[in-house]
Amino acid sequence: MENINVSKGFKVALTGMPDLSVIQIPDPETIAVSALDIPYIRPKLLVKKNDPVKTGTPLFCDKRNKCIQYVSPGTGIVKQIVFGQRRRLIEVVIALNKNRDEKDNFIQFETLSSDDVNTVPRSNITKRLQEGGLWQCFREFPSKDTADENHEPPMIIVSLNGNDPFSPYPQVVLENETAFFEFGIKILKQFSNRIVITSRQDNLSSLNRLNGLKEHITHIVPDFYPAWDPGVVLYKLKRTRKENRSWCISAEHLVLMAKFLLTGRYPVKRVVTVTRSTDKKPHIITRQGAPVKNLVGSLDDNSLITTGRFNGRSVDPKSHMGFFESTLTIINNNQEEEFFGFIQPGLTKPTASKTFLSCLTQTPKNLDCNTHGEERACINCGYCVNICPVDLMPSFIIKALLSDDIEDALNYGLLDCCRCGLCSYACPSKIELTKLLSHGIDAHYKDRE
Repeated sequence: MENINVSKGFKVALTGMPDLSVIQIPDPETIAVSALDIPYIRPKLLVKKNDPVKTGTPLFCDKRNKCIQYVSPGTGIVKQIVFGQRRRLIEVVIALNKNRDEKDNFIQFETLSSDDVNTVPRSNITKRLQEGGLWQCFREFPSKDTADENHEPPMIIVSLNGNDPFSPYPQVVLENETAFFEFGIKILKQFSNRIVITSRQDNLSSLNRLNGLKEHITHIVPDFYPAWDPGVVLYKLKRTRKENRSWCISAEHLVLMAKFLLTGRYPVKRVVTVTRSTDKKPHIITRQGAPVKNLVGSLDDNSLITTGRFNGRSVDPKSHMGFFESTLTIINNNQEEEFFGFIQPGLTKPTASKTFLSCLTQTPKNLDCNTHGEERACINCGYCVNICPVDLMPSFIIKALLSDDIEDALNYGLLDCCRCGLCSYACPSKIELTKLLSHGIDAHYKDRE
């Protein structure tokens, strides 16, 4: 195992971290397949309202490649098709069958045995994953769009940790799944000669109880966010321009792919975490696309639900979990002004600088949504540079983007941005740097299509 040296990031301990306990909740009345967390997709509906569907029935596909399908994670009736502005597809809602004998009527796909994986053509595996709704597990850099089936990636990065400090722990997600994980690695070797499997330093001891899993880890990263992000890992490992088009996949999605190919059935169970500073925070086993309100329970009027502490999207309690989302964080959204806050010592306030005395303590800090002021002009303080894990200068890049100088933005390293959200967190001028950088990457990628 090699160590990846990442010297920048978020190192402060936070309140509300999930514990290692696990609970399983009953299947909800409705589930949904969301299109909001799938980047760049141009969905084409394949079902109508009140259509009966089985587990594995295609609900919509991507117009850019109609072979890539998104399937139902349950058996029932299409209850609702939710659209947003300009008829943009939000989600397809399925009312699950209440009859236990008919609760899961699976579409049976072709199976692949462990012995045959080295002899089956890559195109055959690709076709099975596309039809079964799991090809989108592969993401391609630099935009993290769905991987191009015609491209052979120079490297595939497998992250045992999610995209957030509060993501499910790998020892919980991979419990009793080691055989599927190892089969998944065999699948990856059909697509690339270099497989990079990363783990956080503090997870190593707990992974010892998962038979043989630790032997497959190739790289160790520090414990602070976002050192384990595939974008950061790629930045530290790449040596050639060709490697900028590497792929990545999470350990959970790799297990799902392996289960699907071995059994021929679409796997529907997911492990999620729901965190808030005042409650117990176990891992929850639920069905893919579960309703957010079933997972979060009661909410205060000032609560905001996001799918990540730094880089998640804001979630409506009436909506459902997305395919790539495994974390719900309830954050206090109180925007009350603090009287004479600028002269208080701030013993409990998180800080990216040494503004408050909290920088001298190791006590877990509580993050909220209070911006403590309005957006101002960039003051070139350098905080975003000091915290960026991929050594970018976000303030320089956004100035180039705002002046429509895309060439300068690219020269400053725009496409290396991993969208971790730390530059926005650290900015004292309250500028949404991550949002601007993300829009720049998306605009550049769409212009190339």
